[in-house]
Amino acid sequence: MTNLKHRTVDILLLRHGQTEANRAGVLQGHQPTSLNLTGVRQATLLANRLAGFRPQVDVLISSDLPRAVQTAGPIAAACGLRPVLDQAWRERTFGLLEGKPVGDRQLWQTAGGEVDPPGAEPTAHMQKRIQVAITDLTSDYPKAHLIAVTTHGGPIRSVLRMFSSGLLRLARGQTLPEVPQIYNCSILHLQARHYRDGVKWRVVSVNDISHLADVSAVSPVLAGE
Repeated sequence: MTNLKHRTVDILLLRHGQTEANRAGVLQGHQPTSLNLTGVRQATLLANRLAGFRPQVDVLISSDLPRAVQTAGPIAAACGLRPVLDQAWRERTFGLLEGKPVGDRQLWQTAGGEVDPPGAEPTAHMQKRIQVAITDLTSDYPKAHLIAVTTHGGPIRSVLRMFSSGLLRLARGQTLPEVPQIYNCSILHLQARHYRDGVKWRVVSVNDISHLADVSAVSPVLAGE
């Protein structure tokens, strides 16, 4: 049995590349949208960045929604991995508001996980889903050193909020991270370290898009995660 005490695991949460719905400011939720040309370029540059990471990416997980799977494809090729599709890393479904443009306060609040419109996954349910997904990573892959997950803006912001709420414990000396709008193909770099009293986390970087320097459309788009 693997001894997890004092083990450190790097975890990269990666937002998918840009879609036309992102560009237009439309709530996607579970809609099967695909990357546009900018999104494909972003995914390629992200893959090139991850191919040079040390330690090497040894596990690749993806939301099963098409825009996340398409983002995972170049990463899998660059790192010699086969992505594991996991519904737990899906974006929240927005119910009756899916497919609508973000043009008023209710839609912005919905995209940000502040309200629960008819037919939407409740915010509390999504938070629990993501909490289980991220806390299970190190036990599900006990030999992994660097785990990458292609997911969506909503789950990434949900993880950041867990540090403020105490659902994820920060290591000593760590300050609470902000919960910004999340860039397409950005990297949230976390480190999970196992101690006798449980796992504590370090936030290495938020919204890292240094690999997208030659892509013009990198503005954060909250809508349509």
